[in-house]
Amino acid sequence: MSEEIVMVDIDELAVDATNIRAGEWDGDQDLVSSIRDNGVIEPLVCRPAKPSTGVRYAIVCGSRRWNAAIDAGLEKVPCIIRSDIDNLTATGLSIMENAHRSEIPPWRYALKIGEMYQQLSDEEYPLQKDRIGVIMRLTGFKQTSVRNYIEISGLPSEIIELMKTPEKRSISVKELLKQRSLMISEEDILSVDKAVYIARHLRGVSRDRMFNAAVYVLSMSKQSAFSIVDKVREYPKMSMGDIHDMIRQELPKGVKWMFMFDSRVLGALNDAALRYQIEAKLVVPIYVERGLKEDGYLG
Repeated sequence: MSEEIVMVDIDELAVDATNIRAGEWDGDQDLVSSIRDNGVIEPLVCRPAKPSTGVRYAIVCGSRRWNAAIDAGLEKVPCIIRSDIDNLTATGLSIMENAHRSEIPPWRYALKIGEMYQQLSDEEYPLQKDRIGVIMRLTGFKQTSVRNYIEISGLPSEIIELMKTPEKRSISVKELLKQRSLMISEEDILSVDKAVYIARHLRGVSRDRMFNAAVYVLSMSKQSAFSIVDKVREYPKMSMGDIHDMIRQELPKGVKWMFMFDSRVLGALNDAALRYQIEAKLVVPIYVERGLKEDGYLG
């Protein structure tokens, strides 16, 4: 395996289909300025591209550096050409390079790791019995993360889309959300914890029912969401509203009020409680009274 660095024309490169970023470029001007001043210091890792792509090489690692080099006006970039990389290894390398970057959303990792898991079950890899272990080695992820992402990858596509920011969701999913007439803010994104819990506990539940449950718990705290999911599994024909009311009735006195708020509101209430040095539930009437006064309902 050669690690020789070669200079490749910008126009002879394209982002590989296995790349975790899918070719998206965030326009990082600091990176552009750095490359304009110093060039591309870390070589791109590439492999020969398929003839149908119209380019010579596909970028496995380094798509951000390539995009920044284009913006910086460079004509060539340093590359390591690896003709020995198959799709499975290429996906793993791309994930490993970006694993600590916070801007990569969890759903991207889930879909790619799900693809790797399926690839390892194909006839091409007949001797790979420990699929989880192989993925751990190729991506650098721990076992828990790999298992969680595999669980998420098996969810219906419309539920995985709830892990995206609202502007990234498909038109069809946006329409489904409108039909349910639920108030969903732009911060309401299905978390990894909730997605994994739904995947593990609602197997066998209808696709529509599973989606309704996922939408319903979007803005809830984790524990409240888990309680809802448990009841959905236990009472498959009961409406989400009735399930919500049932859980509230089962909660101990003094805790029921918390089930009405999502995790963000509860966090803000706790912060306010620290400021006032009182219990969080006593903060609620303070702000309700203040709001009613501001709106002119109280003198």
